[in-house]
Amino acid sequence: MPSVIVNNVKINYIEQGAGDEAIVFAHGFSAAGGEWKEVLELLPEEYHAYALDQRGHGQSEKAGSYELADFAEDIYRFSQELGIGRFTYVGHSMGGPIGMKLALDHPDVLEAMVLTAPSPALGMEMADDMVAMMQSMGFADIATAMKSMFSSPEMIRGFMAMMFVTPPSEERMNDFVDYAIAMDPGAIDGCWAWIMSPELEPRLGEIKVPTLIFAGGKDFIPLDATRRTADGIKGARLEVFEENGHMLHMESPQSFVELLTDFITKVGRR
Repeated sequence: MPSVIVNNVKINYIEQGAGDEAIVFAHGFSAAGGEWKEVLELLPEEYHAYALDQRGHGQSEKAGSYELADFAEDIYRFSQELGIGRFTYVGHSMGGPIGMKLALDHPDVLEAMVLTAPSPALGMEMADDMVAMMQSMGFADIATAMKSMFSSPEMIRGFMAMMFVTPPSEERMNDFVDYAIAMDPGAIDGCWAWIMSPELEPRLGEIKVPTLIFAGGKDFIPLDATRRTADGIKGARLEVFEENGHMLHMESPQSFVELLTDFITKVGRR
């Protein structure tokens, strides 16, 4: 797996294709670039894709800081180091706030932004049944739950099972367990501090990048919270995968890729 040094951190990444349309994929919390396997396999040949292991995740290095600005700046510096030029950013879950921050700080590098089951700009919310389940397990708050859930492979597997409506193969579930085990424990506190924060919501109106947002109709993130993020970004389009959960891009990769590439094509024609 190739790597590049950005902001004094070695970032590993998957690279695929050599077309003119560049896409940078950013995974969710506790995952890695391999999260996008199903999507990458279906991308047409005219796309040049990069799927990063973000700082403290996957095979990339641990870092001393896990602020939102660090992650957004990593994406920007990554594109500059590799000479990618303008690109479409595709971020999942915690990759949502990272994309919003990138669009605010470096809009010049973005052709478009696609947020997939994004952590809401108003701060993380969870569906009532998910909250009730965590409380029944003895967790007083989400951050505490995250620390406990990543304490063993069995708990990681249980946490990941909640992300899907249609369970993945055993092989793919094992991949996600491996990703979570590889994560720097320091990233749990660092990332959840801003995933839970509403700091981005007042600035959504400043985002001018063409934006597409995907939501799972059965995601643990309430659809109303995702709609509020979409409503705050002028011209943002929301597509709901009614029968999918948080990992909608893995559960329905063909539909995901079709909508993604159609959106990129239409943005390019503007």
